[in-house]
Amino acid sequence: MDWDPVWIAYFLRCAGANLSKLKLIALSLFIGSIASLGFAPFSIWIAPIIALYALYEILIKNVGKHRLLIAYFFGLGILLPAQHWTGVYVGNLPWIALSLMQACFFVPLALVSKGRRTANSLIFAASLVLSETLMRTIPFTGFGWSRLGFTQVSAPFADVYPYLGVAGVTFLIALIASIRKVKVSVIVLVAILATNFINFDLKKSNLVKVALVQGGVSKLGLDFNSKPTEVYQNHLNQSKLRIKPNSVDLIIWPENAVDIDIFRNSKVMEEIIALSTELETAILVGGITRKSGNLQNISILFNPDIEDTYIKRYLTPFGEYIPLRNFVSRFSPFASNVSDFSAGTEATVFQTNGFTFQTLICYELINDVFRDELKSEMLVVQTNNATFGDTAQLAQEREIARVRALETSREIAYVSTTGITSFIDSNGQIKSELPKFAPGVLVDQIQLIQGQTLAAKLRFYPEIASFILLLFLLIRRRS
Repeated sequence: MDWDPVWIAYFLRCAGANLSKLKLIALSLFIGSIASLGFAPFSIWIAPIIALYALYEILIKNVGKHRLLIAYFFGLGILLPAQHWTGVYVGNLPWIALSLMQACFFVPLALVSKGRRTANSLIFAASLVLSETLMRTIPFTGFGWSRLGFTQVSAPFADVYPYLGVAGVTFLIALIASIRKVKVSVIVLVAILATNFINFDLKKSNLVKVALVQGGVSKLGLDFNSKPTEVYQNHLNQSKLRIKPNSVDLIIWPENAVDIDIFRNSKVMEEIIALSTELETAILVGGITRKSGNLQNISILFNPDIEDTYIKRYLTPFGEYIPLRNFVSRFSPFASNVSDFSAGTEATVFQTNGFTFQTLICYELINDVFRDELKSEMLVVQTNNATFGDTAQLAQEREIARVRALETSREIAYVSTTGITSFIDSNGQIKSELPKFAPGVLVDQIQLIQGQTLAAKLRFYPEIASFILLLFLLIRRRS
């Protein structure tokens, strides 16, 4: 081939186009990484808004095929740093694969059109809600851990959570970031302020005293519970040493505190019953069982005998069961180490000593469904973070719990095997906490609250309304 001026010009044009795409990809990744600063351990609430502002600017200045690249790599820029903890013990491949797959859910952001059109801000906001809905629902049961809607618990407009939930906050921050007209900004500000004048049918009742037991483990990582008797003994000893008889209304142990089947081990059952009798209070225990024939993750309430149980309903894909096991096993040697759990089917409202509570077991915290079934006066979150060592996962999960406290206007007893065990008030503020990895017992009072917030009553209607708005605007744009 002769390198005449025509071919040289063609080559330079192609190189220039590729360079332009590379610049867009690099810029999108950078903007996404700025948004990731909204997640713990940084928890800079304004970072996602700044990032969304920049993202919107470059989206409306590019054509459709470039917008697809921008949206995808923006999502990848968020997910790679925010979810890095997922690969700490299983290697980089699962972490990168998860991020590459979930970044596809950000592609709807490319639906905005080129130019500064009034409808673009609403399309941008509704598209982000669609992206996060896809993230939390598919594939399998979804993995909505890194929703930007979870990053605003310390923002000045965090009071929106009990009105419109996480999806409403997602819509709001995208709208704030994309608004370029003063009049519209004023309308949004007035709407946010108006939420302070809407009263819920909420009623505060008694205070109850609760003890959270963070027993600790001797070894972090996937095989944290290679010695389940030792982990159980840690929680038993901490309870005996640090809790006096009749001093609290409820004692709570975390998820996996008893990875010994209580229904098949009479010694363990008798010891917990004896502990409840000795301390003159109810004990909620996190454990596993094969009572039904299948492996299940459960919470059991002793007072002093077994009063009630709850079976975890929303299981962790690749953690508590392996979807497509034969296929996955070809790529990961860890798949064979995971025994499939079976899910429960019903919500349980525990009742003891004159008050009610419900528990969420670890992964269930990120599932919005629980709001529809909230019928108790306080919430419990039982989790086991030992699997993820000293990573950002610990703080990120507690931040989600803070959001749920705001969203439901319920105080939360958040208890972990290794931390960060905490009491969270109904405004999402940390009342007290234990240091990470330090065995101990945290005692505090919880305000019992009855009634439902607007977010709980609306259920998934804010998402549905957002989808309808998006569809209407897209149809109108084409007509």
